[in-house]
Amino acid sequence: MPDNKTEKPLAYYRAAFAAAVPEELSARSGVAYADGEFRTVLLGRPVSIRWPGMEAVGADGSRLSPAAEILLGRLLLEGTLSPGSGRFLAYSQLPWGSVYNAQFTGRCIRRLAAGYGERLPAFRLACEGLGGRAISGADAAYEVEFLPGLRVRLSLWEGDEEFPASAQILFSDNFSAAFTAEDIAVAGDLLLNALKGRF
Repeated sequence: MPDNKTEKPLAYYRAAFAAAVPEELSARSGVAYADGEFRTVLLGRPVSIRWPGMEAVGADGSRLSPAAEILLGRLLLEGTLSPGSGRFLAYSQLPWGSVYNAQFTGRCIRRLAAGYGERLPAFRLACEGLGGRAISGADAAYEVEFLPGLRVRLSLWEGDEEFPASAQILFSDNFSAAFTAEDIAVAGDLLLNALKGRF
């Protein structure tokens, strides 16, 4: 059975990608293009997006997930990697984030707390494996570069007998120039998958 949640959007964006002029996509998005490939770094790993097919592959030639291919395709077609101001925002503070905040909270924040709230050493190792930098402000917190210039802060507070573990995810304020609120939720998913080694 086809997976209509990914296959139909993937086919749509591949067609739009193939019809575009790659040099124009590169100039607008800020992602380098040469020799038939867009090249960037996703969560610390070199990635190439091939034109015209929009196949996203790692340095070892392995294909990225369909969700990652769609996200990178949308960045190239519609987004821009621009400098941030240094501010970090909660998902609800991003444009249209308040509309999808309940879904994002369940999909990403609660997932982070449930997965690592009682395993802070594993969280630290996973973040460091993605090139994350330890920051202050929680029982364990890291700043991770999602794409060049796009940074995410993951914070965890350990639970106890009275209170369950809790988490927060903040995004550098230039995320909204690169992605829509729905795309940023997908970025959160991809980051949490990468923490578990599913790049």
